[in-house]
Amino acid sequence: MSHLPSAFRHLRTIRKRRALPWLTLGYAAVVLVGALFGAEITLRSKTRWVKGVFVPVGRRGNEVYLPAGAETLSRGVVGVVPIRPNRGHAVLGGGKLAGTLVRRAVLQERGVLPNGALAWVSTFVYNGTPAQLGVAYEDTVVSTPVGDMPAWHIPPTGTVPGHADTLVIVVHGHGGQRAQALRMLPALQRTGTGSLFVTFRNAHGAPRAGKGYLTLGDQEAEDVLAALTWARDHGYKRAVLYGFSMGGNIVLSVLRDRHQPFPIPVQGVALDCPVLDWRATILWQGQRFGLPRLLARHVATFTQWVVTKRSGQDFDTVDQLRAAPKFTLPMILWHGTRDRTIPISQADALAAARPDLIEYHRVEGAKHIRCWNIDPEKYDAQLEAFVGRVLAGGTP
Repeated sequence: MSHLPSAFRHLRTIRKRRALPWLTLGYAAVVLVGALFGAEITLRSKTRWVKGVFVPVGRRGNEVYLPAGAETLSRGVVGVVPIRPNRGHAVLGGGKLAGTLVRRAVLQERGVLPNGALAWVSTFVYNGTPAQLGVAYEDTVVSTPVGDMPAWHIPPTGTVPGHADTLVIVVHGHGGQRAQALRMLPALQRTGTGSLFVTFRNAHGAPRAGKGYLTLGDQEAEDVLAALTWARDHGYKRAVLYGFSMGGNIVLSVLRDRHQPFPIPVQGVALDCPVLDWRATILWQGQRFGLPRLLARHVATFTQWVVTKRSGQDFDTVDQLRAAPKFTLPMILWHGTRDRTIPISQADALAAARPDLIEYHRVEGAKHIRCWNIDPEKYDAQLEAFVGRVLAGGTP
């Protein structure tokens, strides 16, 4: 009997030794699957739909009632588009809980938003073309070496003397669409400039290049350079670049020395929740989905390796924090404190690195590229003032 405890300890040791290879194999499998999944999203993510939810709408006078959910409970402004045969669009103000419903006031309305309609509701507010805002525009294309990129051109309004020679080039993000930036169109119109809402290779609706892989801002910059050529050929004399999420990385990639001189001068850059460091972003995404920090780091490292192996991606070329000392143009930067897609620490670091160039707005409570929704009037005023200042030759 005295030998039993020793025998049990020996048995447990044998079991642990046998289990260790299986645990190691299981851990490696998790890392491999996570990396392959992460690489696929990084390289190919795109969708034909603007993010939102479809819900029934209740209406009483100037108030709308929506079922409570993540999108309908979001802070700030949302948009509502009833499904056909109903036609219309409404912009709704901040929400308040009313039992299991969310009550929001109608701020703007075009057409009819009837009681009982099934409707698309989104913090991106719009899901169509500039016509959804009652704005005249023209469909056009930006010619690039890999094909014609679709774009919307909104001519200058002429409301501000001296600004009609300027084009604001608006670049959407990873997996995004041009409609996501329509919220800012009224402010852009008030600046008196023209605007061109563009897309880039391998995004939804754009030509496929190579294997269809995104390059995270590197080669996509050539499509924005082509938009600058389009601007010159259509009579514009100067430009402002305006990028959202990955679009922010794209417009900052345009500023690299090898792309200069530009077809027309670029006066300034506007950035909304930009991706500035893809390595940190990939790691952040792993932690966001609940992976322990060590596992998330291993998945992120292997994801980067897979991305580079498949596409030849050089992460250094799209590291805008490393490039910050070389920037020379004035910038305005917004980033939300509740951004779970791109860590706000990246925006903090860029603003700290170049306070001489960057006007930074750290928006409390805003999710990814939803800074406008928290306070549209404030955001619009900041954007309009920035455009006015850079066109007058000012800096932050």
